[in-house]
Amino acid sequence: MPRLPIPSFDLNAFSGPFRAESDRACAVLGAALLDARLESLYNRRLRCSKHELLSGSGPLGAFSARIRLAHALAWISDDVQYDLNVIRSIRNEFAHNFDHELSFANQSIADKCRNLRTAQVLVDANEHAASTPHPNLSATVIRAMGAIFHPPRQRYEVSVEMLAQHLDDLEGEAGAYAGPDLKEELWKLGSNVNIKITATLTVGPAST
Repeated sequence: MPRLPIPSFDLNAFSGPFRAESDRACAVLGAALLDARLESLYNRRLRCSKHELLSGSGPLGAFSARIRLAHALAWISDDVQYDLNVIRSIRNEFAHNFDHELSFANQSIADKCRNLRTAQVLVDANEHAASTPHPNLSATVIRAMGAIFHPPRQRYEVSVEMLAQHLDDLEGEAGAYAGPDLKEELWKLGSNVNIKITATLTVGPAST
């Protein structure tokens, strides 16, 4: 059964239930949301053949293909492509592992979460704020506020939420074709062609 597209994304409505899920459900749901937000971007920007391209059997039916083409078209940055692929890899690890005890504390998954660039930007920003004199907050308090970004699962959650919002904030529908008109070019080409006709006359004895 094909997945129904999500027409809009309400971060506040999504975050509460998302953060209350089990580790496995959180991993799968987070990637599914980003896949849907990326699909929404394609639906906004593609001018035709959307169903054929984006359906499960289409060339853009897979999350990986959508990430790859969006990056090739310069719709998303290197950092966004990287994080989407990391989240897709985490999703796959949870989805294809039969270990009931698998969690974000697993070394492989924790390492991937620590590599998420979106979360790292927030960690770095918090550290920068802590190292800058603030009239009302001490460095200790600021670092304590930023501690939420350190555990692997929290890095995953905040990265999913920020990336989803970012994909929704990208510009919408593509404009009409603005390139040269093929018929006009062919007409000009045809009108500039000089056609030379050569007639050959053969002279021989008159027939009797």
